[in-house]
Amino acid sequence: MPGLTEPATISQATGYLAQLHDRLTEHGLHARLLIQPQQPPRLRVINPDAATLTELISAAPLDGQWWFWWSWGERITPVDELTATTERIRHVLTPAGDSSPEIQHPRTGLSRADSARSRLPTRP
Repeated sequence: MPGLTEPATISQATGYLAQLHDRLTEHGLHARLLIQPQQPPRLRVINPDAATLTELISAAPLDGQWWFWWSWGERITPVDELTATTERIRHVLTPAGDSSPEIQHPRTGLSRADSARSRLPTRP
């Protein structure tokens, strides 16, 4: 993945990641924009139903086109394809054998995470 050094480029990457942040949270994933000195901006994405499934996403241009990138340096999609990007990230962060991190029980309407939380003991 290409590096980001110019302030305008860093600002543009931050804007694209902020848009992706909003889309991912709308689809039930947790996301946090990471902005640190001397590093390009990144988006940490977590599946709340399987917190060990996380990924760092970045945005950078290649040959004049902006892309979202996986942490291992592979392109995901162009930044203007937020729906496809969201679907791919959700797929990667979904446990094997599970079709969606937002599956709800047909009778109760609760997700696996909601169901697990409801079984936790409450403090007096």
